[in-house]
Order: sequence, then C-alpha cells, then structure tokens
Amino acid sequence: MKNIDNLVKDIYEVINEGTEVHEEDMQFFLDFIRDETTRFFSKEERSRGRKPSIRMSNIGKEARKMWYDFYEPIDRDLKPNERIKFFYGHMLEAFLLFLCKVANHDVRDMQREVELNGIKGHIDAVIDGVVTDAKSSSSYGFRKFDRGELFTNDPFGYVYQISGYMQAMDMDRGAFLAIDKQYGDLALLPIEEMDTLDASKRIDELRDILANKKEPPERCYDDEIEDNGNRSLGSECRWCNHKYNCWSDANKGEGLRTFNYSRGYRYFTHVAREPRVEEIL
Repeated sequence: MKNIDNLVKDIYEVINEGTEVHEEDMQFFLDFIRDETTRFFSKEERSRGRKPSIRMSNIGKEARKMWYDFYEPIDRDLKPNERIKFFYGHMLEAFLLFLCKVANHDVRDMQREVELNGIKGHIDAVIDGVVTDAKSSSSYGFRKFDRGELFTNDPFGYVYQISGYMQAMDMDRGAFLAIDKQYGDLALLPIEEMDTLDASKRIDELRDILANKKEPPERCYDDEIEDNGNRSLGSECRWCNHKYNCWSDANKGEGLRTFNYSRGYRYFTHVAREPRVEEIL
C-alpha cells in the first residue's frame, strides 16, 4: 500500500512518465464532469435558496460573519465570473482525486456523509487511510498549505473543518491536498491529532451565539490605524459581504466611507484626513 506522504511526488512522476488510466478511474472523472456541468446550467439550482445552517464546512467561519449570514443575509445573485470560478474550483478538486487514483494511491469513501454533534458534512475522500480534503486555491492561499502557515492564518476555518471530519470518523490523521489554480503546483499538508481543534465544542459555541437573534457577537478584527490618523479595514474585512452592516457605527454613525484607489476600493472607519481620490457614494 502506498503512503500518502509520497502522494505529490507520485502524482508528478505519473504525469511526467505517463501511464495507462483504468476505465473505472476515467469514468469517475467523466461522471463528475457531466454532473457538475449539468448542475452549473441548471435553472433549478439558481432558484433554490439555501437556508443558512451550521455545517461541517463552515464551523470555522468567524462567529460574527455567521450571525450576519443567519439574521441579516445579503441577498444577491452570483455574477457569471463568480459562477465560473466556483465551477472550475470544483473541477480542479475532483481532478486532484482523479490524479490520486491514476497514481495508484488508495482512494475511497469519496463524499461520504459524516456526523459530529448533530452536524453533518461530506468528506472528500480517505486516501491511504488518511481523511483528506482537496482544496483549489489562489497562489496566496496555496502558500499557506505549502509552507504550513494555515495553522496561524486560517480565515476560512479549514482547520476546524478537517478537525470535524477527523473527529467524526475517529481518525488521528488528516491532510489537505491543495492545488494552485494559477500555476498548477500541488502541496500536501498533513494534519496530526495534535494539530486539530475541538470541533464538537466549536459547534456548541456557535449554537449558543446564534441563539441570540438580537445582537451579533464581537467583531472578528479591529480596524487599522494609518500614519495620517485615518482608520481603515484590514484585508480580513475588506472582502467580507457584511462589512457595511458590521461597521454601521463607523465614522460617528455614518457608516463606512469607501474610496477608489488605483489598487482597488478601501474602506475607512474614521477619516481624519480626506483622501485625494474619488469617494464611492
């Protein structure tokens, strides 16, 4: 039996040297392409609203973000480019599992449903006896997997997610198999039991927080002070859909002020000195 620690090396070797692809492995990937493409164009999928809930995939999300998801949701349709990004992200993650199969590693329990503390989720696969989550990522995000930085910088809560899968399956080893969407590089980040977080306890904490429908929990991050006395949102908050609601008390109750800089919008919580760029009203 092959060892998951050699997975990336084995995948690179089989890509370089070539191999015969088993019919059942090819069928797995072709079936996924068909199903995902059908879902991509489905009118039913667009009309079906998804009620917010605690899921294994989101238990690591910041509690304040989740509170806003539940009680002050932002209703908007995905733009075409956003749908395409999600589509090829799913395709790349399936392709990763396909590559594992082609490299003759043991891949089983794909999309198996698991449950922890009343919360259900679906693992990507168990590879060589290790519960494994496939991730497609930007080059910036990929570095966290490649360099092991995810444990100290995990805004999407991936470590809680894999911890939940491991605890639900009573496994002491997990792993992330990541692909850089821009350059095609692969990385394996092993997760040992000592690296895991208490996912069951986290689920209880979220239930308690979400029981309060009137007031969100404290903010996830502070704003950042600049040399000129202005204060603005950091990178963790700039991309959040809930930033305007979350910071409605900014600028003495006027809310966030948004300015169009050459590198994109910046969001100010306090303006001591007016920026010399266009304000977006």
